[in-house]
Amino acid sequence: MKEDFIVHNLFWRNFEEFENLDPHLSKIKTSEFIYTPPLAYEIPVMIPGIYILTGGRQVGKSTTLKLIIKNLLKEKLVEKENIYYLPCDTIKDYNQLLFEIEQFFQTTTKDKPFVLFIDEITYVEEWGRAIKSLADSGFFNLGSVLITGSDSYLLKNAMMEFPGRRGMADNQDFHLFPLSFKEYVNLKEKQLLKSFENIRIEFDKGIFIPEGFATFKNLSNLKNIFSDYLLTGGYLSAINDFEKNKKINSAVYKTYLQWIIGDILKRGKSEFYLKEIIKALFLRLSKQITWNSLSKDVSIEHHQTIADYINLLTRMDVTFILQALREDKMRAAPKKAKKVSFCDPFIFHTLYGLIENKIDFFEASKHLLDSTSTLKNSLIEGSVSGLFNRTRESYYIKSDGEVDIAIITGKTFLPIEIKNSLTLNKNELKQILKYKKGIIGYAGSEIGKFEHLQVVPISLLAILAG
Repeated sequence: MKEDFIVHNLFWRNFEEFENLDPHLSKIKTSEFIYTPPLAYEIPVMIPGIYILTGGRQVGKSTTLKLIIKNLLKEKLVEKENIYYLPCDTIKDYNQLLFEIEQFFQTTTKDKPFVLFIDEITYVEEWGRAIKSLADSGFFNLGSVLITGSDSYLLKNAMMEFPGRRGMADNQDFHLFPLSFKEYVNLKEKQLLKSFENIRIEFDKGIFIPEGFATFKNLSNLKNIFSDYLLTGGYLSAINDFEKNKKINSAVYKTYLQWIIGDILKRGKSEFYLKEIIKALFLRLSKQITWNSLSKDVSIEHHQTIADYINLLTRMDVTFILQALREDKMRAAPKKAKKVSFCDPFIFHTLYGLIENKIDFFEASKHLLDSTSTLKNSLIEGSVSGLFNRTRESYYIKSDGEVDIAIITGKTFLPIEIKNSLTLNKNELKQILKYKKGIIGYAGSEIGKFEHLQVVPISLLAILAG
């Protein structure tokens, strides 16, 4: 084993040493809030096969792997010598990757299950050749490999090369997001989340708000927590820093920036073009765009190059794309304009600080959230849209006017409009008022009605999104 891999496999020597000194697990012990992703228990690594875990940078993929290892050892499901965590940041090509894996296999107890964890495998040139070679030789008949990467398309596309080789588990592909607002509330105030349990169940069943919750008492408290979420997003490093210091250190933002710019450069893209495109996106948040319209604000001449950058950012969970809904077919209308937003409030603030050349990213974030700007409104709309987009088939409606979100519910859809205001204007709601059913999210703390549609606090919509 390479010297720099030993620190990630301390369990080979001593379980307590692994718990206390592992680079990822030791951070958990000093955190204000401790969060264990459900995926740490849901990925069926005890069933032999090839599994992938995708997700953006800094969301906790590596920590999730360490938590799985901890559970395997604690429950005595796998012998310690049959577990190996292999980080790929210093592995150059598939030959070196293959060598490291074969070295591990020589140390395992034969005829007993093993679990191999390969972290950020897309660092490695032609990594698929190594995995395919091992799969073809029957390496994964007795054990499993869990592979992580920050480019979901790249990993999933590569897995198409392994038909019939990935094992018998029902699900082999998993994705880790930053904390949703529901998970954020559960982290900070479990009892508050429990008070919303019934309303969430009813919403999931019928996609509507039960009338009995019109005078629900906890909505004001939920609104305050949502304000914090709009600062930290679902990134634990930002959440814990804010809880401890009442601000987010600049290093937290810069760490994320270094990762994203580094990944862009590794894929042969330009940092200059990246910044141009991000700046152009900020000018058009919550607005309908085409790749051609974006080209007017950047020096990139070909619209396909712009599309390539945004598609890459989407694969990295930096942005997400809402397609327009074709209502008669209940599917996307790909020829219509799209809406592009950032996947998480923390990502929004980080990239905003980058393009605006801010020295103190946190103060810039606070200033923005204290304002009544259209950019703040775009942040809120994008955050709620992004939460729904994770859990439901989501679009926006482009017609005579526009509706911010359309959630597919069986054979129909639910239109949702986000208005970050305490008062509602009929002229601004013309499009959604055409529908018999729909929800309007607003900045208040009560549930009510506007015309024939339900009006609910934006923070409640965010927790219902899942």
